[in-house]
Amino acid sequence: MAGTDVGFNPGWGMRIRVLLTSVLVFGLVAAVMGLLLNYLGFGGSGSILMWILVSFVMIGAQWYFGPAIIKWATGAKTLSREAAPELFEIVQRLTQKARLPMPKLYMVNNPTPNAFAFGRTQSDSNIAVHSGLLSVLSKDEVEGVLAHEIGHINNRDVAVMTLASVIPVMLYYGFLIFGSDREGRSSIMTILGAFVAQFIGQLMVMWLSRQREYFADEFSARLTGNPVPLMSALAKITYGQAAGAAKQGTGSMASALYIAEPSGSKMSIAEIASAIRSGNEEELASAIEKEKKGGAMEFLMTHPLTSKRLERLMRIKKGLAA
Repeated sequence: MAGTDVGFNPGWGMRIRVLLTSVLVFGLVAAVMGLLLNYLGFGGSGSILMWILVSFVMIGAQWYFGPAIIKWATGAKTLSREAAPELFEIVQRLTQKARLPMPKLYMVNNPTPNAFAFGRTQSDSNIAVHSGLLSVLSKDEVEGVLAHEIGHINNRDVAVMTLASVIPVMLYYGFLIFGSDREGRSSIMTILGAFVAQFIGQLMVMWLSRQREYFADEFSARLTGNPVPLMSALAKITYGQAAGAAKQGTGSMASALYIAEPSGSKMSIAEIASAIRSGNEEELASAIEKEKKGGAMEFLMTHPLTSKRLERLMRIKKGLAA
């Protein structure tokens, strides 16, 4: 199995990209709010203080109660080493190589192949796998998926996305507060502007989420030393025969956490897996063409199109082989 060597280093290039995406989003929000304050020239100090206080309370509540809510919403149950020794061995080996604490493992009784990471900090991290992940994917594909989730833990994506999720609400209420008159009345244009600001904030959060998925993919490829199993796993999860059923039981709340979202495509698992493993770029391009045709709404998605993720991983594969 790939990825048994030690001394893993994700590289400064990846570390800088991970940092810059966070700084760009939060810096842009700060700039927008600063410009708005400067343009309106004020706002009552009490309203501003209340707006800031509510925002921090929301962030704190999401950060603290998030793991419990996720476990309740997905039905995740604590997994013991005795019940899944092979799974524990894979996660322990990968986290040791990445120099991270061993996360707690959970099982979700769901026949669809998927997994997700959640928690508050790197030392309080968790990984949940669907029962279907172990039955549909091969051992090396499971390893690729688990390395991806460990990538989310390494990049502190749970904390970053918890903070980012409050941005649309902050923009909405911030626009209302600063756009209202001194009596607190808002015009129709102010209300419409608040909705537009919230929508723009949501687009920013979704863009950030898609970038973090790319980073976790790259982390998995470099941690295991072989991106092919992850590519095959993504293809099975997105395009495979379980895709139609995968939408049941995931729910909108948890969908952003998962490694990939089913496309509902009828593509053959064997066809796509064969194209990925053979390294035939023309065959791979043909296999994912259907998803690309329906990808115009990617800007409204929390995950990149799997076709784009596969293409990026193919480039990483060439780089690792060079």
